[in-house]
Amino acid sequence: MRTSSIADAKNNLSQLIHQLETGEAIHLTRYGKPVAVLISEHQYQSSIAPNKSLNSAILNWRSQLGESTDIGFTNNELQALRKESGTGREFAREE
Repeated sequence: MRTSSIADAKNNLSQLIHQLETGEAIHLTRYGKPVAVLISEHQYQSSIAPNKSLNSAILNWRSQLGESTDIGFTNNELQALRKESGTGREFAREE
């Protein structure tokens, strides 16, 4: 995610809007501290649209995560937890 000071954003608004259209969100900072985030209209509409189900919300959230995003557990850790519980079930996520 790109970062821009409010002053720079004011001077380069049209350039920032072009970057937003590519799907990149932009953090706005004041005195080096984040105060706001600019997102594209598409991202905004996606964030306010009601989810049809918990599963679709989870799949939407997962699709927004990058490969390097740390969500707390590795696949190996999750597999180990499932084996320990003994109540696991087979599950395949469709991509």
